[in-house]
Amino acid sequence: MRSAPVSSAVFAVVGAALLVGALILAILGSFAYLAAASVGLFFIAAALVSRAALSRAPGVLPPAILALAGIALVVFGMVATPMFYFGLGLLVGAMALALLGYRARPTL
Repeated sequence: MRSAPVSSAVFAVVGAALLVGALILAILGSFAYLAAASVGLFFIAAALVSRAALSRAPGVLPPAILALAGIALVVFGMVATPMFYFGLGLLVGAMALALLGYRARPTL
């Protein structure tokens, strides 16, 4: 198994630190935890995108990146509603790209 790229590890560590900070803010009763948690989720999504960018399988990269971005926007959209619908649109686009890529793949 390949090791994670440096960018992926850095994004994951920063995202995890922001999520821990958001948990501490939530326990203290501050509503600022919403902002910290959404930024932390974006950093974790960036880590996942940097991992998906290393995929060598043909036709996997665009749907994977679109799906990860869509999931991040759906989670962020729970705070900012217009982003929720944009994230759902990205998820539908990623699903369509994945299905088209699967149908275009030659069978063995």
